[in-house]
Amino acid sequence: MKRLRHPNIVLFMGAVTQPPNLSIVTEYLSRGSLYRLLHKPGVREMLDERRRLNMAYDVAKGMNYLHRRNPPIVHRDLKSPNLLVDKKYTVKVCDFGLSRLKANTFLSSKSAAGTPEWMAPEVLRDEPSNEKSDIYSFGVILWELATLQQPWGNLNPAQVVAAVGFKGKRLEIPRNVNPHVASIIEACWAK
Repeated sequence: MKRLRHPNIVLFMGAVTQPPNLSIVTEYLSRGSLYRLLHKPGVREMLDERRRLNMAYDVAKGMNYLHRRNPPIVHRDLKSPNLLVDKKYTVKVCDFGLSRLKANTFLSSKSAAGTPEWMAPEVLRDEPSNEKSDIYSFGVILWELATLQQPWGNLNPAQVVAAVGFKGKRLEIPRNVNPHVASIIEACWAK
């Protein structure tokens, strides 16, 4: 994290390495998580479509920076709770707890970690994955920004794993979503 410098990546400021208070110190983003912001009452008035598209673009720029590093950094837990928003509504990627440097073609972790609502099918099945799994997660974030709904809000985590990981289900994209945005979401979710 110390070497990462990008306007859409949370800035690492320092670390406390003396047990028992191990901590990472980062810049402060006053609006909190994108998740919290999107699921607040009155959000539609606060975040018009243009602002939400700019926020999606911020996420894309931050993730592009990570994926273009040498070796690429795969986040592996990209979700709206791991995106922080500053006072100017700039979105920054944070929480690299599950991220890995991509040494070979695929990453494999024999520990299913992350949040099922945003996770790619191959990750839910505990199969090898790469930065394309982050792209799937970005599609869920884009869906969340477009609909202002909670992904898979009607299912529990085990049901999400079954539906997405084993039955090939995807979130329904409402007809009123901008068709350009809908096509990007669908492309992010392609097999």
